Amino acid sequence: MRHEANMQRYGIYPPRWYLCLFAIFIILPVRSSSQDVWIETKIYMSDGIALDARIVKPLGLPPSGGFPGVILIHGYGGNKDLMQSIQVAIAAYGYASLAYSVRGQGNSEGLSTIAGDREREDLLAVIQFFRSTSNINPNKLGVAGGSQGGIHSWMAAVHQMPGVKVVAPLIATPDFAEALVPNGCVKTGLPREMTISTVRYSADRDRVRDFIIADQHDSILAYIRARDLAHLVGNVQIPVLQGLGWADFLFPVNGGIRAAANLAGRKVPIWSYYGTNGHGQSIDPVGAVLALDKTVEWFDHWLKGFSLDQDSVPMVFYCDDQLSVLDMRTDQWPPKSASKKRFYITGDGLSEVPPTNDVPLKLPFTLGYNSAYTPSMGWDDTYGGSTFLQAFPSTPVRFVTPPLDQTLEIAGIPQGRIFVESNGVKFQAHVRLYDVASEILGGSWTLISRSINGVRENTAGELHEINFEATAISHFIPPGNRLGVEITSLDMLDDTQANTIPYFGPTNSFLLTSSTHPSYIQLGDVVTGLDGTRKEPVPDGFVLEQNYPNPFNPATMIKYTIGGIRGQSSGVSNVRLTVYDVLGREVAVLVNERKPPGSYEVRFDAAGFSTGVYFYRLTSGQHVETRKMVMVR
Repeated sequence: MRHEANMQRYGIYPPRWYLCLFAIFIILPVRSSSQDVWIETKIYMSDGIALDARIVKPLGLPPSGGFPGVILIHGYGGNKDLMQSIQVAIAAYGYASLAYSVRGQGNSEGLSTIAGDREREDLLAVIQFFRSTSNINPNKLGVAGGSQGGIHSWMAAVHQMPGVKVVAPLIATPDFAEALVPNGCVKTGLPREMTISTVRYSADRDRVRDFIIADQHDSILAYIRARDLAHLVGNVQIPVLQGLGWADFLFPVNGGIRAAANLAGRKVPIWSYYGTNGHGQSIDPVGAVLALDKTVEWFDHWLKGFSLDQDSVPMVFYCDDQLSVLDMRTDQWPPKSASKKRFYITGDGLSEVPPTNDVPLKLPFTLGYNSAYTPSMGWDDTYGGSTFLQAFPSTPVRFVTPPLDQTLEIAGIPQGRIFVESNGVKFQAHVRLYDVASEILGGSWTLISRSINGVRENTAGELHEINFEATAISHFIPPGNRLGVEITSLDMLDDTQANTIPYFGPTNSFLLTSSTHPSYIQLGDVVTGLDGTRKEPVPDGFVLEQNYPNPFNPATMIKYTIGGIRGQSSGVSNVRLTVYDVLGREVAVLVNERKPPGSYEVRFDAAGFSTGVYFYRLTSGQHVETRKMVMVR
């Protein structure tokens, strides 16, 4: 059984983080005096190069068979020192760990081949080295890391590396390579990964750079497919916990969803966290803590035999893309309660009614190109900046729904179909989804999902039917706002940086829609109430609603429902409703008593509290749910 400290939860921050701070003061001072606790070492590969590594072990005697171990791998362009605080932290929980700088990075020798076969062989050699280290259990190992480290975690699983019993790939999907070259296009993330100043590259980088500049797409695909792992997911036999970000511009959650379905279909244990902190997003500490808490719990179970707080497998823990609702749970993605909502493109915008015109409506979207701006210049500018933008003037075509009369929770993978034609030999037709603010709030367009689409073989006037899949999302569009859709040949990441490398040529393209060729977007969605909470309770009748009003000053109301819904048991439950600040400190206990099934409402008076973000958590039996609220003076 998990010991009592591991069973507790303190706000959004479990007690392990306080023990981690304790470990920093205990283990760090002994690193220079105890060679057995803190080991700086070199690991030599089969080609003779040395990788810089560090082993950190817990204080005290090892358990029978040795300490369970974790191999930690940093993100691309980083080094082993980025893992130091994590090594110290998990030592407090009885884990030995090995962190190393991947070849061509940090103080490791060699040149990076960018997640190729050489890096896979290195990982295997590192694992074998760790297995032979004294007081390490060679058959109780885990592999974890983010981005490049997440890719390596998938490598360990798909190649069934010895001794590895569990992996935690974070912000990386097994289709990481294919994700960079979707549908005949190349994301600018690929050149950015090849131009990091802290990486020493092999000749592969220059070869692929030349392919990209010359737009030799078949050669790019050959390089990519030699690295991709999606086709090997069927080899995975060990438990996986993955953590991915909705707005990740490199590795969309879609690849993780497909991997999770594969594992669940074969009864391989899989937990998934979908939320914030993907590539291109600033670090959100709340989302990071939620993901890391699940990761340590997952390792505790599979390497130490501790119980899981939520033992359903598969399980998806997710937040919306704004963290307005925390720690939602479902056993699949999209959630079972998701329905399909289809919006057709018409001359008047987006409508749930199909177009009735027989003659196709042709709506133009264009891309200009200044031929003085060469593909080599695009590479040098990393496809961004004022000169780049001046070379590619574009005009998209946009559509919106009428203002929504209730909150719409988009929860799933948007899909759809567009009919397009162009005068270009090749052209792009990207579909971008937006949350469009009400006119009262300025009418701004906020991107929430995108689909990248390229047509590489075109004859002027030829009609193309594109069936597309956009990036998976959980997003709340509030009442008064509108859903917006944009079709464009220039897919931008922000105001100055392209997300997709444009084809270097001008195009005049058209979106067509009619009764016989209806262009549409289809959402997986859950219709919600005006306060953003689902109208239908979860199957066990446990519902924590969003506080109202929010933001508030100085008081707000919190509604919740426990048990007794849809034929569930009517037994009395112990209910605890607490409030925490952003540091995880408990600041108020609103409810702490036994209650029969039913719906309740409690008032939280924040008079005397400072302006800021607070979290309220409802606990009843095995059920725990947390939401965010904002107090503004």
